[in-house]
This record gives sequence, C-alpha cells and structure tokens, in this order.
Amino acid sequence: AGLIDPLPEIADICERHGARLHIDAAYGAGLLFSARHAARLHGLTRAHTVTLDLHKLGWQPVAAGLLAVRDHTEAHALTHTADYLNADDDTEAGLPDLLGRSLRTTRRPDVLKTAVTLKALGRTGLGTLVDHVVAAAHHLARLVDAHPALELYDTPTLSTVLFRPTGASDDTVATIRRDLLTEGRAVLGRARMDGRLWLKATLLNPHTEPGDLAALLKLVEGHTPR
Repeated sequence: AGLIDPLPEIADICERHGARLHIDAAYGAGLLFSARHAARLHGLTRAHTVTLDLHKLGWQPVAAGLLAVRDHTEAHALTHTADYLNADDDTEAGLPDLLGRSLRTTRRPDVLKTAVTLKALGRTGLGTLVDHVVAAAHHLARLVDAHPALELYDTPTLSTVLFRPTGASDDTVATIRRDLLTEGRAVLGRARMDGRLWLKATLLNPHTEPGDLAALLKLVEGHTPR
C-alpha cells in the first residue's frame, strides 16, 4: 500500500469525468529521494500536476517550491509575453526574461537553493537524511507506545508522531504544549484527531539521536499534572 492508498481510485474517477488531478506533496514529496520509502508514493505520476514544497523533507526555505506537470505543454504559460516584463526585442538583446523564467518573476530565486542542495548531496544524500528522520519517528513512536503514562495515536507514516498523556484532557494537552514552547524547552505542534487533541512531534533534524527523543518525552511527562 502506498502513502495515498485511494490515489489510483481517485485518478480513475478524475479520468472518467474529465477532471484534473492535482497533488500537493509539500511534505511527503521528500520520500522520493529515499530508495527505501519512494515506493510509498506510487501513483503520483497519475496526477496532472504536483507541487513539491521541499521545506520539510528537503530542508529548503519555505519559498523554495516546484511545480511538476505531466504534460510539458502545460508549462507553455511561462512563454506568455508582457511588453513591460519580457518584450521580444529586449529578450533578443540579452536582457533577463523574468516572466519566462519563473512564475514568481521578480521574487527571490529560491529554487536555486534546491538545485545547489541536490548538486551537493544528490538524491542518495538527501535520501539518507529522509531515512534517518523517518526512522527517528518510528523510534519515538515505540518509546511512546512503551511508556505507561503516554498514549500513541498510530504508527507514523512520515516523520510526524502524535501522542498525548494518558487520560489527560484536551485543555491539559494544550497547556503542556504552550508551557514547553514559552519556556523554550520544546516546540511541539498540535493536531485534533478522532475528536481529541494530540501533541505533534514532527522530526526533521537528521542529527536527532535516541537520547533527544527520550528527553522530549521526559519533558512532557514532567509537565503533566499528577
């Protein structure tokens, strides 16, 4: 099974009804770098367009994103001309063609940072980082599952783990998160699943060690009212 189990069925429905399928792979796209986990994105090529915002499992700035199209002719919109931006005679004279180079025109070319990262680390290097943080998430999940005072929501799919103190109210979970944040001890997100509030640990630092994860759970335990 892939990360997006209903994807083939959704793609079939779109094709039958002449609808376009777009996939926002802002988080999960990083699995493509990993030889171990890339297969979990099977069916991605069924989409007409895919956005890849590699600010998580790609370690890029938030603004560094990519738009992939299945049919290259769909990128012809980039050839649009506007006399004040990319007049033909200016382009022929060698002036930069801002409109034809990017959808973002005069904004920073953050995709250059993605290109440099790929040049420096390659797919194998980035895949190693992805494998590490996914493995760290699974390790954290096992620690939570074995902890008598903590409850695990489910086995992580990417590098995010949802957990909460056993028997705690939603107000307590929210307070623990805010306390750890304002004290500068830990940055945890929050997510509401199955009608309950959960602490969300998104592991993105490839240098995270098992001791760091154990220390995080100790912080949560220490802020849980007895």
